[in-house]
Amino acid sequence: MRRPVLLLFILISTFLLSYIHLQEIFNLDKFKEHLTFLKTWVNEEIYISRISFFTLYVIFSGLSFPVVPTILTIAAGALFGVIEGVIIVSFASTVGACICFLLSRYLLKDFINNKFEKTKIIIDNKFSKNGIYYLLSLRLIPTISFVLINLIMGVLPISLFRFYYISQLGMLPATVIYVNAGSEISKVNSINDIMSFTLIVSFILVAILPILIKFLMNYFTKLNNI
Repeated sequence: MRRPVLLLFILISTFLLSYIHLQEIFNLDKFKEHLTFLKTWVNEEIYISRISFFTLYVIFSGLSFPVVPTILTIAAGALFGVIEGVIIVSFASTVGACICFLLSRYLLKDFINNKFEKTKIIIDNKFSKNGIYYLLSLRLIPTISFVLINLIMGVLPISLFRFYYISQLGMLPATVIYVNAGSEISKVNSINDIMSFTLIVSFILVAILPILIKFLMNYFTKLNNI
């Protein structure tokens, strides 16, 4: 079934020419209208559909375009179900984050240092004190810009491997929520329907946990040394 694959790459080309046009294509209402057709394609083209979706997600995530990755995360739940959707999005979003991280480190380092100097200093200080626990906390709060985290972490002294596994772990809770919402796509009419105040507060509490654990570990370590 070549038509969906052709349409997929046309969408990529169209996006590169016109971001506004792409936003119109990746609209929740538009997606719901074509959901039946897309599900048929996913069921018939098991490998091509998943590879194509994964590639599409990595491109949009790696190039740091807003909104589209979120909608694709919801789409993953509607097309592949919760378990498979979470697996695909988890790896695709992390690979995309790593691409952004590498672009920042090797191509945009001077620009990032100048453009986000104050933010970089704040994050650098906290990262120096709490290490990967701080990065995990940033990842666990979905309201904090993932793009900004990717860019600034790219100019900080952290290895790609550590950035990868901490990012994948930290983004997992939000991924599960959005993919689950996608599996209930008929009930979701806007992004606001997914994240309630209670969920945001819960994420903040979860985000504090890694730093709290590190504090307690250091505290008890000092007690044992007395």
